[in-house]
Amino acid sequence: MFTECYCTQFRRSAQALKAIYDEELANEDIRITQLSLLRALDRMGSATVQELADEVALDKTTISRNVKVLDAARWVDFEPTEDLRQKRMKLSKRGVKKLASATVGWERAQKKVLKSALEIFSVPSGDPLIDTLEKLQHLSSVAKNDKPVAKSRKRRVV
Repeated sequence: MFTECYCTQFRRSAQALKAIYDEELANEDIRITQLSLLRALDRMGSATVQELADEVALDKTTISRNVKVLDAARWVDFEPTEDLRQKRMKLSKRGVKKLASATVGWERAQKKVLKSALEIFSVPSGDPLIDTLEKLQHLSSVAKNDKPVAKSRKRRVV
């Protein structure tokens, strides 16, 4: 259903983006939410849960839940800190391998999104932001061979 609300369109588009990445990563048995944390840890070297949360702009509770998944997969190692309430985590050898193998799918998703964005920005339209977000949502639904997340319809310009 069409809406002119940028917030709703961004939320739908974020879900669509996630679906595009998850589809490309499916063969690697990792989701974009997990890969994003591995990529952040790779950039940071090591981090506490709070530092990782700050880096990826998510709340500590959400990160804690996701870190449990990374730990269960043995993609991270933990080391104590001076503050006994916290631990630092870093990529394990297995995590480094997973990051390397999953990067191929991540790059495919990046290219798919960029190609779509270049098509959108090359054609002038009424509201380029809404058109971009709707195109992204459509790209995700086409990738899943499902019905569109949000149907585009003509907008009246007042």
